[in-house]
Amino acid sequence: MKPAAILLLLIAVATPAPAAEPRPNVLFIYADDWGWGDLACHGHPHLKTPNLDRLAGEGTDFHQFTVCNPVCSPSRTAIVTGHFPARHGVHEHFATHAANVARGMPDWLDPQVTLLPRLFKQAGYTTGHFGKWHLSGGGIENAPLPADYGYDDAAVWTGPGKNVFDGTTVADKLGTAHDKVGASFLTAAAVEHAIRFIRAAKDRPFYVNLWIHETHHLVAATEEDKRAYPDTAEPQRTYYSAVTRADRLIGTVLDTLEELGLDQKALVVFSSDNGPEDSHPNPGDKFYYSVGDTGGLRGRKRSLYLGGVNTPFIVHWPGHVPAGRVDATSVLSGVDVLPTLLAAANIPLPDGYQPDGVNALPALLGERFTRTRPLFWQWRGTHAKDANWPELAMRDAAWGLLMTEDGGRVELYDLVKDREQQNNLAAEQPQQVASMIEALQGWEKTLPLPPTPPAASQPPARPNRPAPDRARAFTRWDTNKDGVLTLEEYRTGLTRPTNAEGRFKNFDKNRDGKLTRDEFVTPGRTGL
Repeated sequence: MKPAAILLLLIAVATPAPAAEPRPNVLFIYADDWGWGDLACHGHPHLKTPNLDRLAGEGTDFHQFTVCNPVCSPSRTAIVTGHFPARHGVHEHFATHAANVARGMPDWLDPQVTLLPRLFKQAGYTTGHFGKWHLSGGGIENAPLPADYGYDDAAVWTGPGKNVFDGTTVADKLGTAHDKVGASFLTAAAVEHAIRFIRAAKDRPFYVNLWIHETHHLVAATEEDKRAYPDTAEPQRTYYSAVTRADRLIGTVLDTLEELGLDQKALVVFSSDNGPEDSHPNPGDKFYYSVGDTGGLRGRKRSLYLGGVNTPFIVHWPGHVPAGRVDATSVLSGVDVLPTLLAAANIPLPDGYQPDGVNALPALLGERFTRTRPLFWQWRGTHAKDANWPELAMRDAAWGLLMTEDGGRVELYDLVKDREQQNNLAAEQPQQVASMIEALQGWEKTLPLPPTPPAASQPPARPNRPAPDRARAFTRWDTNKDGVLTLEEYRTGLTRPTNAEGRFKNFDKNRDGKLTRDEFVTPGRTGL
């Protein structure tokens, strides 16, 4: 061998291979009923969202992202499975067993399917989930715990296991999403858990969900929150205050990442599970404060128009995701989250698993991206509002089709040129309509009918399931602090007010219409 060749060989052997780039930590923030227009950076003239605006300004804001269902549980199912939720029989929000049966749904998402948190955990990540759950619901007995889905740590509401208020500085604000105090502090509690988790996991890769309360009903705000909008009339004042509170709390998590030196290697996503809730004009109605903004998009929650499914999607990952960029063309969806986040962390999809979504990492990195698969929606919920009539929908490139199950009503839109969906092109594009209807009907044939509920096997009761903490509930629900619970106080405190009067009577030993602490806390009662 020539001397020059020997020298090159020695240099090659002596030079270490470049170190593999560290895998990103992942923070997925999922809001609830937060409309596309509920951000200052999306043009809202009054809302103050400085932390999310900064996240968008230092990352990329995707305008063509859609979730896979216009309500909570199925939208979240798509995120963690990478599948259209109808594949798992999840069509509406998880509720009581009777309601789930009536909807042709299981009582919970099967924890044995391929799941995003478990794939991260198997790849060496520490995993956490803090905030709303709703992959089961209605107080179903024996529902799987978050640990069964692949989370190392969790604290939730609308789900089983550790309550989100447990172990926080706001534990005295214990409540549900449907009372003013609880609704005002749910996200604060979840953020405490998320920050504690991040501090504990700072020296190893982590994946954490922060699924916040805002802006689901009940929309509530404290007097301190409302100081941000002193001259704003109700109901906007409460709504804006709740949004700005959530933005501030999200900012504390982002600040924690920066404090720990993790901000430059964290992939942060902010999105929402569906569009804004319908508001009601009556100040006594629970939806009175639900005045979210679609940003001009047609339809709201429970609608397959874009106002119901086109939600914010902001991605921040320094050095990878371009800063200050608005992507108004890449067609992304909730089913893409699983394959895309795994690709970002260099985690392969498991053998035999076929996602409905695609790896959209090139779009996140600012590269040219063309979607290779269409998107489908199936809506089996209420059709009470004018915009809620579509039962099926499909998107293929720029084309968006809406239709009833029987094809009696069909609408077609160019969703790039006409995001407001005002110009129905169905009559002008009969071939495009026919092609998409055929594809949509073909997709429906691939769905399981009927679904097989994982609860059908009647799993055994968990032997060490903690009993309800009635003493703490009594203190919290006794709002006037007179030492007894009235029926109204009891009903307001319940997560599930179904048959509240009958359950109240189970506790009321002396039938005087009031519950003493002893009556309520006595073990063996079943009304809670």
